[in-house]
Amino acid sequence: MGIPCRCRSNRSIAKLAFPYFKNYATVPIVAHCGSGTPLVQVDHRVWGTAFAPLPGGPRTLTPHEESAMSSPLLRRSCALWLTFAFSIFAQAPQQSASPEIVQHKLNEPQLAVAWSPDGKRVISSGQNRAIRQFDARGKELDSMRNGPGGWSASFAPHGRFVAVCGLDRSVRLWESQSGAEHRQLDGHLSTAWVACFLPDGHRMLSVGEDGTIRIWNPDDGKEISQIAGHPGPIWCMALSKDGRWMATGGSDGVVRLWDMQTGRIRRACESSHSGGVWPLAFSPDGRTLVSAGWQDGKVFLWETATGKLRRQVPHPSGAKAVAFMPNGSTLITAGNDSVIRFWDLPTAKELPPLEGHRGVVNGIAVSPDGGTLASASADGTFRLWDLGRRHTSLKPAQLPQKQLESCWAALQRDTGSAAFDAIGALASSPEQTLALLRERLQPAPTPDVQKISLLIERTNHSKYAVRQAATADLERLGEEAESHLQQAVQRPGAPETRRRAEKILERLQHNCIRGETLRGVRCIEVLERIGTAEACELLERLAAGAPDARLTLEARASLQRIKR
Repeated sequence: MGIPCRCRSNRSIAKLAFPYFKNYATVPIVAHCGSGTPLVQVDHRVWGTAFAPLPGGPRTLTPHEESAMSSPLLRRSCALWLTFAFSIFAQAPQQSASPEIVQHKLNEPQLAVAWSPDGKRVISSGQNRAIRQFDARGKELDSMRNGPGGWSASFAPHGRFVAVCGLDRSVRLWESQSGAEHRQLDGHLSTAWVACFLPDGHRMLSVGEDGTIRIWNPDDGKEISQIAGHPGPIWCMALSKDGRWMATGGSDGVVRLWDMQTGRIRRACESSHSGGVWPLAFSPDGRTLVSAGWQDGKVFLWETATGKLRRQVPHPSGAKAVAFMPNGSTLITAGNDSVIRFWDLPTAKELPPLEGHRGVVNGIAVSPDGGTLASASADGTFRLWDLGRRHTSLKPAQLPQKQLESCWAALQRDTGSAAFDAIGALASSPEQTLALLRERLQPAPTPDVQKISLLIERTNHSKYAVRQAATADLERLGEEAESHLQQAVQRPGAPETRRRAEKILERLQHNCIRGETLRGVRCIEVLERIGTAEACELLERLAAGAPDARLTLEARASLQRIKR
């Protein structure tokens, strides 16, 4: 395809010839003039063309000028040149505006990357005996150069230890400063795929091909316990930042959400990945879980409160690494096609990608301040990318009243995608949304303890109909009665009451929240996204509700994250 262009003198015609291209891909550009003889071919991205006069007006090029125009040096590195009829602006491959900060060509495929909690160091884990550590600008540090690598690498919350696994049955802990091996945790019967630390730094989790979830004490290297319930091999695991949720995925393609307080499965997400699940990641607020199928090319976003699907984004050929930007509104995926892709989640639009790797991208990690992305690839390179230009603020939107009411209704629905769209729309219009929520959102009322105690007592009534009615009422109260039911199970009493209380608690564990409680939780997510002083004021009001109520706890957690 060609676009003809005529210069102002109308004496010469220039023609730019180039094929159709998509997503700003690099394409060859050929410039023709006069007799149609090609003057120069540019093999870089071209953003625009413009005419510019030569000194003395339109004329025939001198031999020196023709030689310069056809110079390989000019074609390879120059960003701007003039001809007698036109100018072409092209992106030079090494220009300073490139988002890539540094690239290290290492001697083996790179599998995983991780940042230290303070953002001052980053490690890249290789396929064999190579854990490499760098500072935030990409300068390599001496420690840990000879440690066995693997598919999983993570820092402890205090930054002292690094846990690495994924090549054999062991999980190895390293002193991040000295590079000395601290412990080797043995217990998995086959490959240990992922290991990570709990927020307290004194416990860590690992999962493996043997289908076990193991809890360790990293200080003495002893296994504390195991969590049972995941069928088949476990390939990946993620832990929410507050340690409340754990997610696992494996060969059966099902994503499971675990409540870390009880050690039980709370949700099994409604869809599955063909070919298994790898990898997983929680959003910074823990309300969204992303799962990818490195073989099926699907990337799902799940609502942790319900286990419902919020969004699906495509990553061609499959994603092997996922991460969130600190704002939680941008998802990053990378994988088999060597491209690092960015997704604006409220709009479901793909943003300009990062390109440069020549092999599968196995690992990505965003620095704690959100300013730098680290990537590890099968091409043997570790790279740092500048994300400074990726942080944008949107102008507040003005929603029609009808749409505002529609969003309010969607917050109560079981459909995860509709509610997610509503959350994004409401967060985009802070002034209207805050006015709406001040009017309609109230703190959780203090539970009627007397009523709950009476209902629990009636679960042991002599009449079957009374027992059934009391049980049904307690189920309707849901989380409001949960702590009282737990007390009924623990204290000595009537076996019938204990049996019914256990059954209600089991249903609560597996059933997602509904109704006004669900709407309230989603409203708090909206307020946290807005994050202004006015939003915090409303969160403070909600945080003063009934101490054990879900709404109160969610509001308090949101305030803590905003104030960090």
